[in-house]
Amino acid sequence: MKKKKSKKILIIILMIIIFLLGIFIGSTVAKNSNKMKNNTSEETTQIVEIDVGTQTIENTLTSSGEISSSGKENLTLSTSKYFNTMCVEEDDIVKAGENILEYTDGTYLTAEYDCLINSYSVPETKNKCTSSNYVEVQNLQTMLMNIQVSEDEINKIEKGQEVEMELSAIEDKTYEGTIKSINSVGTYSTSGTTFSAVIEFENDGNAKIGMSASCTIILEKAENCIAIPIEAVQVSDNQKYVVVVNDDGSTKNVNIETGISNDEYVQIISGLSGGEKIQMVETVSSNSGGMMNFQRGGNMNFQGEGEMPQDIQMPGNGEMPQDIQIPGNGEMPNNN
Repeated sequence: MKKKKSKKILIIILMIIIFLLGIFIGSTVAKNSNKMKNNTSEETTQIVEIDVGTQTIENTLTSSGEISSSGKENLTLSTSKYFNTMCVEEDDIVKAGENILEYTDGTYLTAEYDCLINSYSVPETKNKCTSSNYVEVQNLQTMLMNIQVSEDEINKIEKGQEVEMELSAIEDKTYEGTIKSINSVGTYSTSGTTFSAVIEFENDGNAKIGMSASCTIILEKAENCIAIPIEAVQVSDNQKYVVVVNDDGSTKNVNIETGISNDEYVQIISGLSGGEKIQMVETVSSNSGGMMNFQRGGNMNFQGEGEMPQDIQMPGNGEMPQDIQIPGNGEMPNNN
């Protein structure tokens, strides 16, 4: 009799454990399923009306490169004078008008422009200068930037084209330059052929040889032009048109001629004058959500966040029943 009672108690305990485990599993599955549903993206389209206005549209080419000197030059010494002393050393930066060397008569060889002293060859002190003596300098007043342009864009740039530049080491400063030269022979690689181009700009004294810089070349630009979103343009039989909304709410198709465009807007050359109302299709993305029900047999219905179902009651207000005693001072019964 005692063994039967112990088995009955053990069965009840196992049933309670299985029940609680079922609740836990159902709650976890419900939460994960709701997250998956909430992360599901849905796209819908709708027709919207917009007013035709003006935009400034431009297409640009961006690149980066290294700053270099615009050239080296040997400054010759006066062969009618005697050398006295150098006023500078190699790698010194000399501003325009500053002294480079002194002759014995108290006159000087001065810099005609901002330059870097590369090297020099001078006679012994108080010896006469010869044609073989020189001071080699690099021009720092006019600087160059070397860039690489892809074969798809090389025909879009030309000599003399304006360029905006920014040096990585100098914040909040823009330099204006021009394209000085374009190499007509490209360099092939597996990723595509590139062509080198040289940009020239005036130094304000802050740009140094070897600095890195980025540049923007304006390929084409239309300022304050009539423009509409690209999505508003429709095509039929190779003819571009837009759907114009009349004052009474009716619509009509109006043929247009377009100009340059960027990623968002296209220039309207003819067909619209500004102020019209047109229609366009807009795509809207949204996340779908909702409640997922999980049935686990009987009347056990797990919903939403996996809360306890309201129609399941535990005896004693959810506590363990008081009339169940575990023999052996709470130890599991031994059937042996």
